Amino acid sequence: MKFLEPKAEFIHSWYLLIMSCFGLIFLLASSVIPLNFIMAVFLLYLFRKNGLQNSTLLKLGIFAFSFAFLFLLLNLLYPGEKLQVGEQITIGSMTFYKAALFNGLKNFARLFLLSLVSMSSTYAIAYTKVILYLIIHKGLKVFMGYPLLIALNSILLFKEEFDRIRLSARFRGLGWWDRLFTLFPLLVFAIRHSQRGSLSLVTRGLNPNKSFYFGYELSVTDRKWMRGFWLGLIVIVVLAYCMK
Repeated sequence: MKFLEPKAEFIHSWYLLIMSCFGLIFLLASSVIPLNFIMAVFLLYLFRKNGLQNSTLLKLGIFAFSFAFLFLLLNLLYPGEKLQVGEQITIGSMTFYKAALFNGLKNFARLFLLSLVSMSSTYAIAYTKVILYLIIHKGLKVFMGYPLLIALNSILLFKEEFDRIRLSARFRGLGWWDRLFTLFPLLVFAIRHSQRGSLSLVTRGLNPNKSFYFGYELSVTDRKWMRGFWLGLIVIVVLAYCMK
């Protein structure tokens, strides 16, 4: 039997996960919007190269914009006491403090970029590959890694089961309140799925000496991108500190 190699990635998911985590920390801590924009564009570029579709990115952008815009409205309607001073700006029939508007726009930009990058990362990072890499190369115990794999792969199954239960409730004409009780079958499904998964691991004789067909190693290109990321991160952190 011929085993096919896993689908090639532009950059290894393990390194992409590390970059995403440190990038999100920077977006969360930095208040320099131009540097935040540069970091977000760089990460989104890597996500696109790693398989994130334009249609998905557009959909996530709409969600992130809506979420950030809601917080912008809250900042304008309920500004802090320190922002309720100075010049006022009238937009239509509403009047806002200029300081509150600028602060709200800054928070809007930060929250939009942070939300967009964090949601996009879930579509670009192969977490299954990350766990397998940690098991093979970083000493993650097999008895810990494979339950994590079962949990990750069960997310899609839970969504499909939830959709089936929801459609069944709609066809039966159940009201909104009655549909809440349809969550109990989903709980039963989750319990059964966990039992089947544990039984599967036992019957297959899972043990610490398990062999793997693929190594999921890091390539030279991966290491070059990672070194470039660390260098760029240091530069951008220094710039953010100097531009405060």
